[in-house]
Formats: sequence, C-alpha cells, structure tokens
Amino acid sequence: MSGKAKHTAAVSLGVMAAGFAATIPWADHTWVRLLQSGFEAGLVGGLADWFAVTALFRHPLGIPIPHTALLPNNRRRVTEALITTVEQELISKESIRSKLAGLKIVSRGLEAAERVLESDKTQQSIAVWCERLLDYIPWDRIPALLEKEIRQRIDALEAAPALRKALDQVYEYQGDEKALDFLLDLAEQLVLTRETQHRLGAMAAQAMQGLQTNGFMQLAVNAFLGFYNEEKLGAMIQQFVWNAIRDMKRQGNKNRLALLAELRVRLERWLADPETADTLNGWKVRLLDNWDLAAQTEKWVEQLKERLVETVRAPEFAERYAIPFLKELLHRIREDEQGMAKLEQWVQEQLGRWVEVNHSKIGALIRENVDRFDNETLIALMEDKIGSDLQWIRVNGALCGFLIGLVLGTVKLFV
Repeated sequence: MSGKAKHTAAVSLGVMAAGFAATIPWADHTWVRLLQSGFEAGLVGGLADWFAVTALFRHPLGIPIPHTALLPNNRRRVTEALITTVEQELISKESIRSKLAGLKIVSRGLEAAERVLESDKTQQSIAVWCERLLDYIPWDRIPALLEKEIRQRIDALEAAPALRKALDQVYEYQGDEKALDFLLDLAEQLVLTRETQHRLGAMAAQAMQGLQTNGFMQLAVNAFLGFYNEEKLGAMIQQFVWNAIRDMKRQGNKNRLALLAELRVRLERWLADPETADTLNGWKVRLLDNWDLAAQTEKWVEQLKERLVETVRAPEFAERYAIPFLKELLHRIREDEQGMAKLEQWVQEQLGRWVEVNHSKIGALIRENVDRFDNETLIALMEDKIGSDLQWIRVNGALCGFLIGLVLGTVKLFV
C-alpha cells in the first residue's frame, strides 16, 4: 500500500474534522453554518469510507463488529470465487482451445525449426547430438537380432525358385552368352600357347599309334606319322580348334546358337528335377552350419558403427549431410498440405487432451499459492497492491461528503 495515499486520506479526514470543530463557535453566522454542514458531511463520509475500507481487511479499531474483517472471515469463499472466475471465465478450457486452434502450431514450429537450422550454433550442435545418439544405440544387441533375421530369411528362402528367378535375369540380360564368350576367350588363350600345341600333338600321335589296323591301313598310318611329327600334328590341331573357337564367338553362328540352346535345355531339366530342390536346400543348410554367422554379424555391426562415428565426426558432416537432409525433410512436410492438416489436427487433439487433464491444476496452483500465506501476510500483500486505490476511496468520500453537505446546507437556508 502506498504510504502517500494513506497519508493523503488521513489528512483529508483530519481537515474535515478540524473544519467542523473550527466552525462550532461561529455557528450563528449563515456562511459558517454552510461550511459547517460541508465539513460535517465530509467528516461523516470520510469516516464511513474509512470504516468500509478497514472492514474489508480487519475489525475497525480491533472491535469485532459483525460483518467486518470480510476477507479473513471469508477467505475460503474468496479463494474459491477467484478460482472459479479464473477457470471458467478468464482461462476457461474453451478459451485455451480457441487460442491454440488459431496458432497453427505445426506451421510455426516448422518455420522456427528452419530458422534454427541456419545458425552456426545449430550446425555445431548437430554433430555433437548425432554422436551422442550413436552412443544410445544398443550396438551389443544388434548382431544377435541381425543374425536371427538373416537365418530366418535364408531358412524361408526356397532355393529352386530363387535360382529360377536368377536364371530368368541371366537370360534377360544375355548372361549365358556373356559367360560363353568368357569361356571361349579363356579357351582361345589356352589353345594358342606353345605348351598346348605340344600337348595336342603328343596326344594325337599317341592316339594314332594306338590304332589297331592291318595291312594297307597300317601302312598308311605309319606313312602319315612319318610325314607329320608331333609338332606338325599339334600345330594342325591347334589351328583347327582356334578356327572353331573363332566361329563360335561370332553372333548368329549355328554351333554357338545350338550350344546355347542345349545349355538352356539342360538347365531347365536340372531345375525341373525334384532332386535338384533337395540338393539346393541341402547346400543352403550346410552353408548356414559352416558359416560363423554370429561372428560375421558382429564384425558387420562394428564396421558400421566405426563408419558412422567417422562420418559424424567429419568437419563437413553437419553442413554437407545433416542440414540439407533436415531442410529437405522440413520442406517435404510443409509441401504436403494434407499431411500438414492431419498433423495439425493431431497436435490440436493432443493439446486438447492435455488441457482437459491439466486445466484443474490452474485452480490448484492458485489455491496453493493463496494458502501458503497467513491472513496477515495476505492482507499486507493485497493492501500493497490495491491499498492505494482504497485510500483514495476515503479521500473521495470526504470530498464528496463535503460538497454534498454544502449543497444540503444551501437548500436548508432557503427552505
């Protein structure tokens, strides 16, 4: 409460009392009686307002007059009225929801996020938080989960259909022709070597010498071997094989097409054989049994962790990867009008539920803060905040009473 206002109120009351007392000895004079009426009415008005203002907070002069000390005696009612007014009128559930609905929280949140991403401090913090995030990942549990998932996938995989799809892809992209060309190139390289020439010649000579013939045919074979030694035989056979390979490498060659067709026919027969599926599934089982998958998954996860940490710690990580990714993500979210509407609706629903659940805490907070003050402290606090205006009620009461007294005194003179 303002001490100056209280002093002014006391002075106004004192002036009225002093004026009334000073006019008593000269009450026979008309103008003095007029002033006396004004001072009398002002004194009564000032005292009445003093009584009313004082009765709000305490008993006037300490006398327990009924219907005084209104605030202390009705503290609970005043508190409940204050809580009801705040909860139902000033900060009602409906008003809070209405204000929240007009805020467009999601749009504003995304705009704020974009502004935050532009700051240097954010770029520095992103790398730190990403590295911390990596520390929170349960890396020790991932290998077991990965191993289990791989085993389930492989167990559920039917080998024959998978190989069927693989062969279809090979045929679609001429993989069989490329494989044949690879083998022909390899065969060509082997055939053209000196060692192959000698080996072919030796094999041909040995085969001809082992022929079991009689008479003229044996003489012809011996004559041929006498004319063609192993080197000549090897060169002749080498040239023949090389010519055959070159012909097979040409697109559209009949032998090439026949070989490819026969290869596909044999592969189809092999796939259609029921024993093939059993054989492939057996290979699959043996592969899993012989493959230390647990150790391999641990190695993969450890390598992944090391690469992620290395990437996050790189100086250009935030500017080159994280910031562009987050900006693109925010941009896509904002461009999706339907998604934005659903997200805004979801946020409003969640906030509405939160308001519904926690709105009563406003009253509880008001009650808690009021109840922690005793009567004297609460009165002192209220007088400090509104006491100045209340004291001016006393001043105004005295002045209004004085003026009303003058008017009434004047009326009495002429009646």
